[in-house]
Amino acid sequence: MEKGTSFLFSGIHFDRKKFATDFSRFEEKKESDKPEEDSSSVETGKSERREGKVSVKKRKRKPANIFSFCHICVAKETVKGFSVFKSSKSAAATVVVNEENDEALTRPSKEKKEFYKQLEQDALSRKKYNIHISGNNIPTPLQNFAELSSRYGCEPYLIRNLAKMGFKEPTPIQRQAIPVLLSGQECFACAPTGSGKTLAFVCPMLMKLKHASNDGIRAVIICPTRELAAQTSRESKKLAKGKKLCIKLMTRQLLRSADLSKLPCDILISTPLRLRLSVRKKKLDLSKVEYLVLDESDKLFEEGLLKQIDSVVKACSNPSIIRSMFSATLPDFVEELARTIMHDAVRIIVGRKNTACESIKQKLVFAGSEEGKLLALRQSFAESLNPPVLVFVQSKERAKELYEELTCDNIRVDVIHSDLSQSERENAVDDFRAGKTWVLIATDVIARGMDFKGVNCVINYDFPDSASAYIHRIGMMLISYCS
Repeated sequence: MEKGTSFLFSGIHFDRKKFATDFSRFEEKKESDKPEEDSSSVETGKSERREGKVSVKKRKRKPANIFSFCHICVAKETVKGFSVFKSSKSAAATVVVNEENDEALTRPSKEKKEFYKQLEQDALSRKKYNIHISGNNIPTPLQNFAELSSRYGCEPYLIRNLAKMGFKEPTPIQRQAIPVLLSGQECFACAPTGSGKTLAFVCPMLMKLKHASNDGIRAVIICPTRELAAQTSRESKKLAKGKKLCIKLMTRQLLRSADLSKLPCDILISTPLRLRLSVRKKKLDLSKVEYLVLDESDKLFEEGLLKQIDSVVKACSNPSIIRSMFSATLPDFVEELARTIMHDAVRIIVGRKNTACESIKQKLVFAGSEEGKLLALRQSFAESLNPPVLVFVQSKERAKELYEELTCDNIRVDVIHSDLSQSERENAVDDFRAGKTWVLIATDVIARGMDFKGVNCVINYDFPDSASAYIHRIGMMLISYCS
Protein backbone atom coordinates (compact mmCIF):
# COMPACT_ATOMS: atom_id res chain seq x y z
CA MET A 1 0.00 0.00 0.00
CA GLU A 2 1.25 3.47 -0.84
CA LYS A 3 2.01 6.16 1.73
CA GLY A 4 -0.54 8.53 0.25
CA THR A 5 -3.45 6.24 0.91
CA SER A 6 -2.25 4.60 4.09
CA PHE A 7 -4.03 7.13 6.30
CA LEU A 8 -7.38 5.89 5.00
CA PHE A 9 -6.73 2.46 6.43
CA SER A 10 -4.88 3.29 9.64
CA GLY A 11 -5.58 0.83 12.40
CA ILE A 12 -7.08 -1.73 10.00
CA HIS A 13 -5.32 -4.81 8.64
CA PHE A 14 -6.26 -5.90 5.08
CA ASP A 15 -5.49 -9.12 3.34
CA ARG A 16 -3.65 -7.87 0.20
CA LYS A 17 -3.90 -11.21 -1.54
CA LYS A 18 -7.66 -11.36 -1.04
CA PHE A 19 -8.27 -7.76 -2.24
CA ALA A 20 -5.48 -7.64 -4.85
CA THR A 21 -7.85 -6.93 -7.77
CA ASP A 22 -9.53 -4.10 -5.90
CA PHE A 23 -6.21 -2.46 -5.07
CA SER A 24 -5.07 -2.71 -8.66
CA ARG A 25 -8.22 -1.02 -9.93
CA PHE A 26 -7.90 1.73 -7.39
CA GLU A 27 -4.30 2.42 -8.37
CA GLU A 28 -5.20 2.54 -12.09
CA LYS A 29 -7.94 5.07 -11.47
CA LYS A 30 -5.62 7.11 -9.32
CA GLU A 31 -3.01 7.36 -12.06
CA SER A 32 -5.59 8.20 -14.76
CA ASP A 33 -7.15 10.96 -12.60
CA LYS A 34 -3.87 12.72 -11.76
CA PRO A 35 -3.34 14.70 -15.01
CA GLU A 36 -7.00 15.78 -15.05
CA GLU A 37 -6.76 16.99 -11.49
CA ASP A 38 -3.55 18.84 -12.26
CA SER A 39 -5.01 20.51 -15.33
CA SER A 40 -8.23 21.35 -13.51
CA SER A 41 -6.28 22.86 -10.65
CA VAL A 42 -4.37 25.07 -13.07
CA GLU A 43 -7.55 26.15 -14.74
CA THR A 44 -9.31 26.83 -11.46
CA GLY A 45 -6.39 28.87 -10.32
CA LYS A 46 -6.58 31.04 -13.43
CA SER A 47 -10.34 31.33 -13.21
CA GLU A 48 -10.07 32.34 -9.55
CA ARG A 49 -7.67 35.11 -10.49
CA ARG A 50 -10.01 36.32 -13.23
CA GLU A 51 -13.04 36.12 -10.95
CA GLY A 52 -11.16 38.02 -8.33
CA LYS A 53 -10.62 40.87 -10.77
CA VAL A 54 -14.19 40.73 -12.03
CA SER A 55 -15.62 40.70 -8.54
CA VAL A 56 -13.92 43.98 -7.78
CA LYS A 57 -15.47 45.52 -10.87
CA LYS A 58 -18.92 44.02 -10.06
CA ARG A 59 -19.01 45.80 -6.75
CA LYS A 60 -18.70 49.14 -8.58
CA ARG A 61 -21.43 48.27 -11.06
CA LYS A 62 -25.15 48.97 -10.59
CA PRO A 63 -27.41 45.93 -9.97
CA ALA A 64 -28.50 44.20 -13.14
CA ASN A 65 -32.08 44.29 -14.36
CA ILE A 66 -33.89 41.40 -12.72
CA PHE A 67 -36.57 41.16 -15.37
CA SER A 68 -34.06 40.85 -18.19
CA PHE A 69 -32.27 38.08 -16.31
CA CYS A 70 -35.54 36.24 -15.75
CA HIS A 71 -36.43 36.70 -19.38
CA ILE A 72 -33.16 35.10 -20.46
CA CYS A 73 -33.73 32.15 -18.11
CA VAL A 74 -37.24 31.54 -19.35
CA ALA A 75 -36.14 31.83 -22.98
CA LYS A 76 -33.35 29.33 -22.56
CA GLU A 77 -35.19 26.78 -20.38
CA THR A 78 -38.73 26.75 -19.04
CA VAL A 79 -39.18 25.34 -15.57
CA LYS A 80 -42.20 23.03 -15.16
CA GLY A 81 -44.89 24.39 -12.86
CA PHE A 82 -43.39 27.84 -12.61
CA SER A 83 -43.58 30.91 -14.81
CA VAL A 84 -42.90 34.51 -13.95
CA PHE A 85 -45.04 35.92 -16.76
CA LYS A 86 -48.39 34.24 -16.15
CA SER A 87 -51.68 35.45 -17.53
CA SER A 88 -54.00 37.58 -15.41
CA LYS A 89 -56.49 34.71 -15.08
CA SER A 90 -53.91 32.34 -13.63
CA ALA A 91 -52.70 35.04 -11.24
CA ALA A 92 -56.27 35.62 -10.05
CA ALA A 93 -56.70 31.88 -9.61
CA THR A 94 -53.65 31.69 -7.38
CA VAL A 95 -55.02 34.52 -5.24
CA VAL A 96 -58.38 32.74 -4.87
CA VAL A 97 -56.64 29.49 -3.91
CA ASN A 98 -54.58 31.31 -1.30
CA GLU A 99 -57.72 32.92 0.15
CA GLU A 100 -59.44 29.53 0.32
CA ASN A 101 -56.42 28.05 2.08
CA ASP A 102 -56.49 30.90 4.59
CA GLU A 103 -60.19 30.32 5.25
CA ALA A 104 -59.58 26.59 5.69
CA LEU A 105 -56.86 27.36 8.22
CA THR A 106 -59.01 29.85 10.15
CA ARG A 107 -62.10 27.60 10.29
CA PRO A 108 -60.70 25.17 12.91
CA SER A 109 -59.58 28.06 15.10
CA LYS A 110 -63.05 29.64 14.96
CA GLU A 111 -64.71 26.31 15.76
CA LYS A 112 -62.34 25.79 18.67
CA LYS A 113 -63.10 29.25 20.02
CA GLU A 114 -66.84 28.60 19.83
CA PHE A 115 -66.38 25.17 21.44
CA TYR A 116 -64.37 26.54 24.36
CA LYS A 117 -66.79 29.44 24.75
CA GLN A 118 -69.69 26.98 25.02
CA LEU A 119 -67.77 24.91 27.58
CA GLU A 120 -67.22 28.03 29.67
CA GLN A 121 -70.92 28.94 29.52
CA ASP A 122 -71.90 25.38 30.50
CA ALA A 123 -69.52 25.47 33.46
CA LEU A 124 -70.98 28.79 34.68
CA SER A 125 -74.52 27.44 34.33
CA ARG A 126 -73.67 24.30 36.34
CA LYS A 127 -71.95 26.36 39.01
CA LYS A 128 -75.04 28.59 39.29
CA TYR A 129 -77.31 25.61 39.97
CA ASN A 130 -74.76 23.65 42.03
CA ILE A 131 -74.53 20.78 39.52
CA HIS A 132 -71.45 18.54 39.63
CA ILE A 133 -70.78 16.19 36.73
CA SER A 134 -68.23 13.70 35.50
CA GLY A 135 -68.15 11.73 32.25
CA ASN A 136 -67.52 12.11 28.53
CA ASN A 137 -69.34 14.21 25.90
CA ILE A 138 -71.71 15.79 28.40
CA PRO A 139 -74.37 17.93 26.67
CA THR A 140 -75.23 21.53 27.52
CA PRO A 141 -77.72 21.97 30.41
CA LEU A 142 -81.24 23.17 29.65
CA GLN A 143 -82.00 26.84 30.24
CA ASN A 144 -85.79 26.44 29.93
CA PHE A 145 -88.37 23.91 28.75
CA ALA A 146 -88.68 25.71 25.40
CA GLU A 147 -85.27 24.28 24.48
CA LEU A 148 -86.84 20.82 24.42
CA SER A 149 -88.56 21.90 21.18
CA SER A 150 -85.72 23.94 19.66
CA ARG A 151 -82.87 21.51 20.48
CA TYR A 152 -84.57 18.11 20.53
CA GLY A 153 -87.80 18.51 18.55
CA CYS A 154 -90.15 17.87 21.47
CA GLU A 155 -93.80 17.51 20.49
CA PRO A 156 -96.22 20.29 21.60
CA TYR A 157 -98.35 17.99 23.78
CA LEU A 158 -95.50 17.49 26.26
CA ILE A 159 -94.83 21.24 26.59
CA ARG A 160 -98.54 21.83 27.21
CA ASN A 161 -98.68 19.12 29.87
CA LEU A 162 -95.63 20.57 31.64
CA ALA A 163 -97.35 23.97 31.78
CA LYS A 164 -100.60 22.44 33.09
CA MET A 165 -98.71 20.60 35.84
CA GLY A 166 -97.18 23.90 36.97
CA PHE A 167 -93.60 23.39 35.78
CA LYS A 168 -92.33 26.81 34.72
CA GLU A 169 -88.56 26.23 34.79
CA PRO A 170 -86.53 23.02 35.00
CA THR A 171 -84.99 22.13 38.34
CA PRO A 172 -81.20 21.55 38.53
CA ILE A 173 -81.47 17.77 38.11
CA GLN A 174 -83.85 18.24 35.16
CA ARG A 175 -81.51 20.75 33.50
CA GLN A 176 -78.70 18.21 33.22
CA ALA A 177 -80.30 14.74 33.32
CA ILE A 178 -82.80 15.35 30.49
CA PRO A 179 -80.12 16.34 27.88
CA VAL A 180 -77.90 13.43 28.97
CA LEU A 181 -80.67 10.85 28.48
CA LEU A 182 -81.81 12.46 25.22
CA SER A 183 -78.26 12.19 23.89
CA GLY A 184 -78.40 8.40 24.38
CA GLN A 185 -76.03 8.24 27.37
CA GLU A 186 -76.51 6.28 30.57
CA CYS A 187 -76.39 8.11 33.89
CA PHE A 188 -76.68 7.77 37.65
CA ALA A 189 -77.89 10.87 39.46
CA CYS A 190 -78.14 12.09 43.03
CA ALA A 191 -80.51 14.96 43.90
CA PRO A 192 -82.56 15.91 46.99
CA THR A 193 -86.03 14.52 47.60
CA GLY A 194 -88.66 16.61 45.82
CA SER A 195 -86.25 18.03 43.24
CA GLY A 196 -88.16 16.60 40.25
CA LYS A 197 -86.25 13.40 39.56
CA THR A 198 -89.38 11.63 38.23
CA LEU A 199 -89.83 14.21 35.50
CA ALA A 200 -86.10 14.06 34.76
CA PHE A 201 -86.35 10.45 33.53
CA VAL A 202 -89.99 10.26 32.34
CA CYS A 203 -89.80 13.30 30.04
CA PRO A 204 -86.89 12.02 27.83
CA MET A 205 -88.48 8.56 27.86
CA LEU A 206 -91.72 9.92 26.36
CA MET A 207 -89.77 11.97 23.81
CA LYS A 208 -87.76 8.95 22.65
CA LEU A 209 -90.62 6.45 22.49
CA LYS A 210 -92.77 8.92 20.44
CA HIS A 211 -95.52 6.53 19.28
CA ALA A 212 -97.33 3.52 20.73
CA SER A 213 -96.15 0.11 19.59
CA ASN A 214 -97.37 -3.47 19.72
CA ASP A 215 -93.86 -4.95 19.82
CA GLY A 216 -93.91 -5.40 23.58
CA ILE A 217 -92.65 -3.51 26.63
CA ARG A 218 -90.19 -0.77 25.64
CA ALA A 219 -89.49 0.93 28.99
CA VAL A 220 -89.39 -0.27 32.61
CA ILE A 221 -89.34 1.84 35.79
CA ILE A 222 -88.56 0.00 39.05
CA CYS A 223 -89.48 1.56 42.42
CA PRO A 224 -88.79 0.11 45.89
CA THR A 225 -92.35 0.55 47.25
CA ARG A 226 -95.86 0.18 45.88
CA GLU A 227 -96.76 3.73 46.94
CA LEU A 228 -93.87 5.22 44.99
CA ALA A 229 -94.67 3.03 41.98
CA ALA A 230 -98.30 4.19 42.01
CA GLN A 231 -97.21 7.82 42.28
CA THR A 232 -94.77 7.45 39.38
CA SER A 233 -97.47 5.85 37.26
CA ARG A 234 -99.88 8.69 38.02
CA GLU A 235 -97.32 11.40 37.16
CA SER A 236 -96.26 9.60 33.96
CA LYS A 237 -99.86 9.43 32.73
CA LYS A 238 -100.27 13.16 33.37
CA LEU A 239 -97.19 13.91 31.26
CA ALA A 240 -98.32 11.58 28.45
CA LYS A 241 -101.84 13.00 28.27
CA GLY A 242 -102.83 13.53 24.65
CA LYS A 243 -100.50 10.80 23.38
CA LYS A 244 -101.65 7.23 22.87
CA LEU A 245 -98.88 5.61 24.91
CA CYS A 246 -99.81 2.62 27.07
CA ILE A 247 -98.50 3.11 30.63
CA LYS A 248 -99.28 0.33 33.11
CA LEU A 249 -98.66 -0.27 36.79
CA MET A 250 -97.86 -3.85 37.82
CA THR A 251 -100.66 -4.48 40.31
CA ARG A 252 -101.72 -7.69 42.03
CA GLN A 253 -104.64 -8.08 39.61
CA LEU A 254 -102.36 -7.69 36.59
CA LEU A 255 -99.91 -10.20 38.07
CA ARG A 256 -102.70 -12.76 38.49
CA SER A 257 -103.74 -12.51 34.82
CA ALA A 258 -103.27 -15.62 32.68
CA ASP A 259 -100.53 -14.62 30.27
CA LEU A 260 -98.24 -11.58 30.28
CA SER A 261 -96.18 -12.61 27.26
CA LYS A 262 -98.42 -10.53 24.96
CA LEU A 263 -99.02 -7.62 27.32
CA PRO A 264 -99.77 -4.44 25.28
CA CYS A 265 -97.63 -1.92 27.13
CA ASP A 266 -95.09 0.79 26.29
CA ILE A 267 -94.01 1.77 29.82
CA LEU A 268 -94.26 -0.68 32.74
CA ILE A 269 -93.87 0.55 36.34
CA SER A 270 -93.41 -2.01 39.10
CA THR A 271 -91.73 -3.03 42.32
CA PRO A 272 -88.83 -5.49 41.89
CA LEU A 273 -90.54 -8.52 43.48
CA ARG A 274 -93.65 -8.32 41.32
CA LEU A 275 -91.60 -7.81 38.20
CA ARG A 276 -89.39 -10.78 39.05
CA LEU A 277 -92.43 -13.02 39.60
CA SER A 278 -94.00 -11.90 36.33
CA VAL A 279 -90.80 -12.75 34.44
CA ARG A 280 -90.45 -16.17 36.07
CA LYS A 281 -94.04 -17.43 36.24
CA LYS A 282 -95.99 -15.39 33.71
CA LYS A 283 -93.34 -15.34 30.97
CA LEU A 284 -93.13 -11.56 30.76
CA ASP A 285 -90.77 -10.67 27.92
CA LEU A 286 -88.32 -7.85 28.69
CA SER A 287 -85.89 -8.52 25.84
CA LYS A 288 -87.10 -5.47 23.85
CA VAL A 289 -86.83 -2.96 26.68
CA GLU A 290 -85.06 0.20 25.45
CA TYR A 291 -85.04 2.18 28.72
CA LEU A 292 -84.55 0.88 32.26
CA VAL A 293 -84.84 3.24 35.25
CA LEU A 294 -83.98 2.31 38.85
CA ASP A 295 -85.68 4.90 41.07
CA GLU A 296 -84.34 5.22 44.63
CA SER A 297 -81.48 3.00 43.52
CA ASP A 298 -79.69 2.92 46.89
CA LYS A 299 -82.75 1.21 48.42
CA LEU A 300 -83.02 -1.19 45.49
CA PHE A 301 -79.40 -2.26 45.95
CA GLU A 302 -79.84 -3.30 49.56
CA GLU A 303 -79.40 -6.99 50.45
CA GLY A 304 -83.09 -7.87 50.43
CA LEU A 305 -83.74 -6.47 46.94
CA LEU A 306 -80.38 -6.93 45.20
CA LYS A 307 -81.12 -10.46 43.92
CA GLN A 308 -84.49 -9.37 42.55
CA ILE A 309 -82.91 -6.40 40.77
CA ASP A 310 -80.17 -8.60 39.36
CA SER A 311 -82.67 -10.99 37.76
CA VAL A 312 -84.65 -8.10 36.23
CA VAL A 313 -81.51 -6.44 34.82
CA LYS A 314 -80.49 -9.75 33.22
CA ALA A 315 -83.98 -10.16 31.70
CA CYS A 316 -83.62 -6.76 30.01
CA SER A 317 -81.22 -8.19 27.42
CA ASN A 318 -81.54 -5.59 24.66
CA PRO A 319 -77.95 -4.66 23.67
CA SER A 320 -78.91 -1.03 22.94
CA ILE A 321 -80.72 -0.49 26.26
CA ILE A 322 -80.17 2.79 28.13
CA ARG A 323 -80.01 2.42 31.93
CA SER A 324 -80.34 5.21 34.48
CA MET A 325 -80.38 5.40 38.27
CA PHE A 326 -81.82 8.16 40.47
CA SER A 327 -81.77 8.66 44.22
CA ALA A 328 -81.47 11.29 46.96
CA THR A 329 -78.44 9.47 48.38
CA LEU A 330 -75.68 7.72 46.50
CA PRO A 331 -73.39 5.54 48.65
CA ASP A 332 -70.04 4.42 47.29
CA PHE A 333 -71.09 0.78 46.91
CA VAL A 334 -74.04 1.88 44.74
CA GLU A 335 -71.68 3.80 42.47
CA GLU A 336 -69.47 0.73 42.11
CA LEU A 337 -72.46 -1.47 41.22
CA ALA A 338 -73.72 1.15 38.79
CA ARG A 339 -70.43 1.18 36.88
CA THR A 340 -70.52 -2.63 36.54
CA ILE A 341 -73.90 -2.64 34.77
CA MET A 342 -73.53 0.63 32.86
CA HIS A 343 -71.34 1.63 29.94
CA ASP A 344 -69.56 5.01 30.05
CA ALA A 345 -72.21 6.46 32.39
CA VAL A 346 -72.44 10.15 33.30
CA ARG A 347 -72.41 10.97 37.02
CA ILE A 348 -74.66 13.86 38.09
CA ILE A 349 -74.67 15.24 41.64
CA VAL A 350 -76.87 18.19 42.67
CA GLY A 351 -75.65 19.92 45.81
CA ARG A 352 -73.53 17.92 48.22
CA LYS A 353 -73.54 14.17 48.00
CA ASN A 354 -75.21 12.28 50.87
CA THR A 355 -75.96 15.39 52.96
CA ALA A 356 -79.16 16.95 54.24
CA CYS A 357 -80.37 20.14 52.60
CA GLU A 358 -79.08 23.27 54.35
CA SER A 359 -82.37 25.15 53.84
CA ILE A 360 -84.23 22.87 56.29
CA LYS A 361 -84.21 23.94 59.94
CA GLN A 362 -83.29 21.02 62.18
CA LYS A 363 -83.79 20.68 65.91
CA LEU A 364 -82.76 18.01 68.42
CA VAL A 365 -84.93 17.49 71.54
CA PHE A 366 -83.57 15.52 74.52
CA ALA A 367 -86.46 13.52 76.04
CA GLY A 368 -84.60 11.32 78.54
CA SER A 369 -86.93 8.30 78.35
CA GLU A 370 -89.69 6.69 76.29
CA GLU A 371 -92.37 8.45 78.32
CA GLY A 372 -90.50 11.70 77.88
CA LYS A 373 -90.64 11.33 74.07
CA LEU A 374 -94.43 11.00 74.09
CA LEU A 375 -94.76 13.94 76.50
CA ALA A 376 -92.52 16.14 74.33
CA LEU A 377 -94.55 15.22 71.22
CA ARG A 378 -97.86 16.10 72.89
CA GLN A 379 -96.38 19.35 74.20
CA SER A 380 -95.17 20.39 70.73
CA PHE A 381 -98.63 19.67 69.26
CA ALA A 382 -100.28 21.68 72.06
CA GLU A 383 -98.01 24.70 71.54
CA SER A 384 -98.02 24.88 67.75
CA LEU A 385 -99.63 22.22 65.60
CA ASN A 386 -99.13 23.35 62.01
CA PRO A 387 -100.45 20.53 59.80
CA PRO A 388 -99.67 18.58 57.71
CA VAL A 389 -97.11 16.79 59.92
CA LEU A 390 -95.27 13.53 59.24
CA VAL A 391 -94.13 11.39 62.19
CA PHE A 392 -91.68 8.59 61.39
CA VAL A 393 -91.16 5.54 63.59
CA GLN A 394 -88.86 2.56 63.20
CA SER A 395 -91.34 -0.36 63.05
CA LYS A 396 -95.00 -1.12 62.38
CA GLU A 397 -95.52 -2.13 66.03
CA ARG A 398 -94.27 1.27 67.15
CA ALA A 399 -96.55 2.94 64.59
CA LYS A 400 -99.62 1.13 65.96
CA GLU A 401 -98.75 2.05 69.60
CA LEU A 402 -98.22 5.75 68.82
CA TYR A 403 -101.43 5.86 66.77
CA GLU A 404 -103.43 4.52 69.72
CA GLU A 405 -101.89 7.15 72.03
CA LEU A 406 -102.58 10.13 69.73
CA THR A 407 -106.16 9.16 68.85
CA CYS A 408 -107.07 9.96 72.47
CA ASP A 409 -105.88 13.58 72.06
CA ASN A 410 -108.58 14.65 69.54
CA ILE A 411 -106.02 15.01 66.75
CA ARG A 412 -106.81 14.04 63.17
CA VAL A 413 -104.21 11.29 63.01
CA ASP A 414 -103.78 8.29 60.74
CA VAL A 415 -101.18 5.54 60.31
CA ILE A 416 -99.56 3.73 57.37
CA HIS A 417 -97.37 0.62 57.49
CA SER A 418 -96.81 -2.65 55.63
CA ASP A 419 -99.46 -4.65 57.53
CA LEU A 420 -102.25 -2.59 55.96
CA SER A 421 -103.88 -3.72 52.73
CA GLN A 422 -103.16 -1.88 49.50
CA SER A 423 -106.51 -0.08 49.53
CA GLU A 424 -106.04 1.01 53.19
CA ARG A 425 -102.58 2.37 52.42
CA GLU A 426 -103.88 4.25 49.40
CA ASN A 427 -106.73 5.75 51.42
CA ALA A 428 -104.32 6.89 54.14
CA VAL A 429 -102.11 8.62 51.57
CA ASP A 430 -105.07 10.24 49.76
CA ASP A 431 -106.58 11.55 53.03
CA PHE A 432 -103.27 13.08 54.03
CA ARG A 433 -102.92 14.77 50.63
CA ALA A 434 -106.50 16.07 50.78
CA GLY A 435 -106.00 17.59 54.26
CA LYS A 436 -108.42 15.26 56.04
CA THR A 437 -105.52 13.89 58.11
CA TRP A 438 -103.35 16.37 60.02
CA VAL A 439 -100.74 13.99 61.41
CA LEU A 440 -99.64 10.87 59.55
CA ILE A 441 -97.64 8.27 61.47
CA ALA A 442 -95.50 6.20 59.08
CA THR A 443 -92.64 3.78 58.78
CA ASP A 444 -89.97 4.09 56.09
CA VAL A 445 -92.46 2.57 53.62
CA ILE A 446 -93.31 6.13 52.47
CA ALA A 447 -90.00 7.78 53.34
CA ARG A 448 -88.71 7.66 49.76
CA GLY A 449 -89.89 9.72 46.86
CA MET A 450 -93.46 10.47 47.99
CA ASP A 451 -94.63 13.91 46.88
CA PHE A 452 -96.59 15.19 49.88
CA LYS A 453 -96.74 18.86 48.98
CA GLY A 454 -96.80 21.47 51.73
CA VAL A 455 -95.46 19.35 54.59
CA ASN A 456 -94.63 21.81 57.36
CA CYS A 457 -92.93 19.50 59.84
CA VAL A 458 -91.22 16.10 59.88
CA ILE A 459 -90.70 14.47 63.27
CA ASN A 460 -88.32 11.54 63.73
CA TYR A 461 -89.98 10.00 66.76
CA ASP A 462 -87.56 7.07 66.43
CA PHE A 463 -84.09 7.90 65.26
CA PRO A 464 -83.40 6.35 61.81
CA ASP A 465 -80.92 3.51 61.48
CA SER A 466 -78.80 5.28 58.84
CA ALA A 467 -77.87 8.73 57.63
CA SER A 468 -79.46 8.09 54.24
CA ALA A 469 -82.80 7.23 55.89
CA TYR A 470 -82.66 10.53 57.80
CA ILE A 471 -81.91 12.48 54.60
CA HIS A 472 -84.88 10.87 52.82
CA ARG A 473 -87.22 11.52 55.74
CA ILE A 474 -86.53 15.22 56.18
CA GLY A 475 -86.41 15.63 52.40
CA MET A 476 -90.23 15.61 52.46
CA MET A 477 -89.95 19.24 53.52
CA LEU A 478 -88.30 20.17 50.23
CA ILE A 479 -91.21 19.13 48.02
CA SER A 480 -93.27 22.21 48.79
CA TYR A 481 -90.32 24.47 47.94
CA CYS A 482 -89.24 22.65 44.76
CA SER A 483 -92.76 22.45 43.33
